[in-house]
Amino acid sequence: MLRVSLAALALLAALPAAAQDRGGLQLQDRGGLQARNPAAILGQINANQGCPMSVTNVTIGVNQATSGVSSQQQLSRTGSNGPSNCHPLVSTQVVAGVNLATGSGSSAGQTITAQGPRAALATKTVTRGVNAGIGAQSTASQRLSNLIGQ
Repeated sequence: MLRVSLAALALLAALPAAAQDRGGLQLQDRGGLQARNPAAILGQINANQGCPMSVTNVTIGVNQATSGVSSQQQLSRTGSNGPSNCHPLVSTQVVAGVNLATGSGSSAGQTITAQGPRAALATKTVTRGVNAGIGAQSTASQRLSNLIGQ
């Protein structure tokens, strides 16, 4: 069992490296089409002087209503920082939420909204959530928003 776990872990670690070796980042223009003009990309990089090269935003929320007839609400908002005319070259944004109503008759609600900058070359967003009403007559509602600015 341990050998299988180690082999799976080694495979998971090797796959991203292999993907980078085989293609890496395919540059795109602002319309999402593959860029054909390297000079235009160089222009975007030069225009980015004084701005961050990359931005990573991670927003995580955990909400739980545990006792009978309890109600728990969570609202979380994050926004991008920095000058509005600054676009990083690469932007990564992660939104994750766990919302649980575990008590009998309990109610749990969660709203997470994150807004990040649009990058000049590549923007990647990841949104994941777990939402469960486990107790008898319990309810759980969840809304996760991962927004990219202009």
